[in-house]
Amino acid sequence: MTAFFIKIQIYLMRVFIILMLVFSCSYGQTTRLIYKYEFVPDINIPKTINREYMYLDIHQKDSQFYSYRNYNIDSTSVAYSKKGLSYMPPNREYINFRVIKDFQTSHVSMITKIGFIVYEVLDDGELKWKITNQKATILGYTVLSAETNFRGRSWIAWFASDIPIQDGPYKFKGLPGLILKIEDDKKNHSFTATQIVTLIGNEQYPLTENSKPTKQVSQQNFKKLFIDYRRDPLSSLRGRYPDQTDSQGNFRTGDQVFRDEEKLFKDRIKKDNNIIEIDLLKL
Repeated sequence: MTAFFIKIQIYLMRVFIILMLVFSCSYGQTTRLIYKYEFVPDINIPKTINREYMYLDIHQKDSQFYSYRNYNIDSTSVAYSKKGLSYMPPNREYINFRVIKDFQTSHVSMITKIGFIVYEVLDDGELKWKITNQKATILGYTVLSAETNFRGRSWIAWFASDIPIQDGPYKFKGLPGLILKIEDDKKNHSFTATQIVTLIGNEQYPLTENSKPTKQVSQQNFKKLFIDYRRDPLSSLRGRYPDQTDSQGNFRTGDQVFRDEEKLFKDRIKKDNNIIEIDLLKL
């Protein structure tokens, strides 16, 4: 009898959590999923794996998916700005995208930066899923598997049909349940849910000069801009570098300084050759 009642209690608790998740999306609250994002940035160094924690904030009318570190940086920037202070973010590479899904229109947009410009990329590409019905357990939920092809990669997702929210990390959506894990078949990119929490209020991403888009483009036009930037990342600065004298008194012309900066950018881009949407790199 004791074991039976324990099972009943676990079942009722799970039902309660599911109801809370659904109701929180309907009454001005935010359901937040925390995902561990693991990815291989350079296909030539497969053992080097970067890790980042990502937030998926699900609201009544939309959801937003973004980097935890970016959120902290932009939140700090906004707080400093309100006090009339300037803020210099840490000098390191961060996840360069934020995805917004509009539940009313089914539109998907990605906020991302190319060079010095923040774009809103409209992406209404359709995801076609094949549910394969393999089973696993994630965060205590029974999940089923499904497969899709997306922008040059084959993906397998694990979704919880007990949680009737048709959303997931990045641009993935449209399954009959919340996606708790998804990875490509080469395991170069994977998103795994580690926690689900409910927040009071409609949590919104803090907007700064680095996170607020100034131009809106289609996915097709974005691809052209993306390829052009990778070919010539400092095109807008060519001829604008002034002659300089370094701290040791060595004189360098603006062209010399530009060439050194250009090499740094191109070397960095060369190592970033295994992006999620690998088709963006194809002409």
